[in-house]
Amino acid sequence: MSPIVTALTRYMNIPDVNPETLAKIEKICELKHYAANDIVYREHEESQHLFVVVSGQVDVQYLLKDGRRLTLDSCTEGDYLLWSSVIPPHKTNSIGICRVATELLSVDGKELLRICDEDPSFGYKMMSLVAAVIRRRLQASRQQLSYYAR
Repeated sequence: MSPIVTALTRYMNIPDVNPETLAKIEKICELKHYAANDIVYREHEESQHLFVVVSGQVDVQYLLKDGRRLTLDSCTEGDYLLWSSVIPPHKTNSIGICRVATELLSVDGKELLRICDEDPSFGYKMMSLVAAVIRRRLQASRQQLSYYAR
């Protein structure tokens, strides 16, 4: 099994994926390596790839008006980054910065959406995972707001 298929089956957490669908997804993925303090993405960029953390840690930060960065979430093994690659308008709304050396599985968002359309059963499961990521970020935002509202 290739390192990409291993990462897909381990971290995408989608049971019963059609082998043809898995083969299509493998073709639109690559493993990327980042050093500590590397910025993976910046706020207001076009979001083209969904990332899954294979190893390491990426902090999701928001840039405050006074220039400070607020860490909203810390993503580790198995966590998703850049859900905006599969949700219009496909723009980033945070900064992703590696805290340690990090390996990410990069999935082409546009092609992933095409595969979701071709295999609706997979598409439903994939978008359920994306919805869970969005929910987690909303919860983290609410926690931060309650802390600063005191």
